[in-house]
Amino acid sequence: MAWTVTFYPYNILESGTVDVTGDPDTGFPESRLYDRAVSLFWKDTVAEAKNFTADQGASGNLGVDFLAIPKHNFSGIAMQWQYSNDNFVADIHDAVIDWNQGDNSQIIKTLASPVTQRYWRVTLASMTNPKCSEIFMSKGYSFNALREGNPTGRDIDKVRWQETVGGVERSTKIGNKRKARTYNFWMSAAEYASLLTIKNYLNDYAKPFYFKDHKDNYYMARFDGMPAENFDHNTHTRVMVNIKEMI
Repeated sequence: MAWTVTFYPYNILESGTVDVTGDPDTGFPESRLYDRAVSLFWKDTVAEAKNFTADQGASGNLGVDFLAIPKHNFSGIAMQWQYSNDNFVADIHDAVIDWNQGDNSQIIKTLASPVTQRYWRVTLASMTNPKCSEIFMSKGYSFNALREGNPTGRDIDKVRWQETVGGVERSTKIGNKRKARTYNFWMSAAEYASLLTIKNYLNDYAKPFYFKDHKDNYYMARFDGMPAENFDHNTHTRVMVNIKEMI
């Protein structure tokens, strides 16, 4: 059985025009919704229904099959994910079935295949003091990872240990743990072209991306070191990547 992993390298909010109902609080601007920093928040203390709308422009439509909202306080609130070709005047389509958010855990929604439309939005019923970090809409590029070649997974702790003169150790936790993964791929020419497409969206590796690992865990991540590529075969390229979760 193949281990399938998926990269989501762009966010249409970042490349398009974003409009959010109302005015954000000072220090919590709309740009926080697409800065690829999952611990920086947009916030608005006004209690009202919200539309988070992305306009890709007339000629810049990228496919979308993925929505992530990693951190938020939307528990118990009615939500929608929709797309349109006329800015939601008459043409309105639900990307997924409307839902009531059950908790404050990460929101992940996926589509069976990419949809290319100019306008996308997330709607939020009226609530007090809404806040969230990213609203990330992208298209996935999937690859089957090899089980050979030392695929590994581990946690990276954020703990400092100090030892006393008597040998007793005490810990100081300075952050949450994060995931690290190593994968090897045997890529066809078409798959390798997709990998190059992913790289082109990352501004010379300066940007993190959303990632689904082989255990179906979704998180913002980055390459830990550059992908290693071996061109020793006529039709395929062997690629090894190290992935590190962003917190």
